[in-house]
Amino acid sequence: MSKTSSALASLTALVATLVATGIHHIFRLGPALILPTVIGVAVPVVLWLLHARTGKPALLWAYAAYAALVVFWFGFLDGFLDHVAKAAGMENVTFLPGSEEDIVATAMQLWSPSASTAFYEGTGILSAALALLTVITTGLYLYRELPARSAMRTEM
Repeated sequence: MSKTSSALASLTALVATLVATGIHHIFRLGPALILPTVIGVAVPVVLWLLHARTGKPALLWAYAAYAALVVFWFGFLDGFLDHVAKAAGMENVTFLPGSEEDIVATAMQLWSPSASTAFYEGTGILSAALALLTVITTGLYLYRELPARSAMRTEM
């Protein structure tokens, strides 16, 4: 896998994580979260494009920090501890309001309460799975990108 394809894989996984998480939270809390979701998706894209254009390491570190926050907050705390653990029948261990309920009230509904619950819990589990993919692809991207930057500095 080339450096460019690992970068695109990282960005794609991170954006997919943010989109799944956005859909998940918009479904639960309502359309007021559409704009924050769009902004949240735009941040890594802008950081990635700026880093690709300028090569400044600070932009790469900002991208990596943002990815780490997304993975920790939405992938691990919300996705894994709340939804994957619930699906596995484990005790709820999160502090998120309402997450201890068997059926979480959502702002939007599908054709039945069970379909709404399945969609809500499913998008939470999807966020956790995509966050894991983000960890792998972003780790590979950083692994490929950082030695290249170090080699460029020593050649100058």
